[in-house]
Amino acid sequence: MDLRDEIVSAYADDAVYTGIVAYLRAPSDEILGALSRNTRNQIDRYHLDGDLLCYNIDKFDAPRVVVPNDDDLRARIIHEFHDSPMGAHLGREKTFAAVSRDFFWPHMYKWVRKWVRTCDTCQ
Repeated sequence: MDLRDEIVSAYADDAVYTGIVAYLRAPSDEILGALSRNTRNQIDRYHLDGDLLCYNIDKFDAPRVVVPNDDDLRARIIHEFHDSPMGAHLGREKTFAAVSRDFFWPHMYKWVRKWVRTCDTCQ
């Protein structure tokens, strides 16, 4: 399964993103009311690109693919940007910049920081 399909499949196991996707597919007050206040306040930052949920940090930035709360999936993405030949162990800041240009998930910086901190090549 390719990364895009894995991300889309993992939305079903994430309660927060399942609700957002459901609302974007068929907006209703009932679905919106079931979302947290914080999510409701930011719902206009989300949109669907086919089956992929995307998030805009602000109106000037390109949308980023939302990665559900799946540790293996998030680790795979960081691995691709940090450990692969294209990633080349660029350190915390450059790895974070590369990952966050295309993807979004809460506390991403902490994930990248921990990953780089445990990388033998980077130490």
